[in-house]
Amino acid sequence: MPTLSLIHRFPLHRGTVYIGPRWNRMAYILSNVFCPTQPLTVLAMSQASSTHAHAHAQGTHDFAAANREHFDEHATKLVEEHPFARKLAQLVVNGLRETYPSLFSKEKTETMDFACGIGMVSQALQPHVKHVVGVDISQGSVDVYNQQAEEKGIASDIKAVCANLQGQAGELSDARFDLIVCSVSYHHFEDILAITRTLAFFLRPGGSLLIVDIKAAPDGRVLFPETHLHLVPHKHGLTEETVRTTFEEAGLVQFGWKDMPPMTENPYLPDAVWFIARGVKPAGEA
Repeated sequence: MPTLSLIHRFPLHRGTVYIGPRWNRMAYILSNVFCPTQPLTVLAMSQASSTHAHAHAQGTHDFAAANREHFDEHATKLVEEHPFARKLAQLVVNGLRETYPSLFSKEKTETMDFACGIGMVSQALQPHVKHVVGVDISQGSVDVYNQQAEEKGIASDIKAVCANLQGQAGELSDARFDLIVCSVSYHHFEDILAITRTLAFFLRPGGSLLIVDIKAAPDGRVLFPETHLHLVPHKHGLTEETVRTTFEEAGLVQFGWKDMPPMTENPYLPDAVWFIARGVKPAGEA
């Protein structure tokens, strides 16, 4: 890794980029992105190829598009609508640090916050890692993330990009990370194996993926409110076996799982059990 930090390797560039799958199987729209210092190349793509992000929609409902629309609409209102969210983000980061303290170094740990939203988890991570690169498909969320980072004086430590990563050479200027965190988002991803393979691609050898999400109930009941089911393909939560198998098929090793203390601060899911899962990229892999 060059001595130039990850944050400074990605100067912000204002523009819109359309890259179709015929070029490199990517399909994303970037409007305020990290990029190399050279101007971005703008390529044409059809409207039909531009809709998938974070998950591969199956059937007639596109969960990715529904999530992007929802969080674009609510990004500027999220703190007002969910006043408990910032405390939950801090509890998540506290739980990660207590469970895996060796993964957090202010001097060394280059971190990706995947599905970062408006940056509450990134802000909680910031005192404990070297840099954070947030990634989300919601441009509205990314805009709020970067605005708050500027207002809080931590924009040199955390910045966000609006992107649909595919695990391809050239994405994020070929950055790799010691740690990737994904907090309470896996249940929004229809194809969690594809997502996990992509995240594994961005880990350095020996790097860790940590996810926090909602554990499936023993009786298999639906855990999410009816009003949110159009956003949640995994409405029953996730089982340990599902996550373990997903991580293993994505090539991650040293699987770990831990139930978290009750998160009663969340009025939508007061009885839900949250978990932390870990996977490690084998040291010998590039």
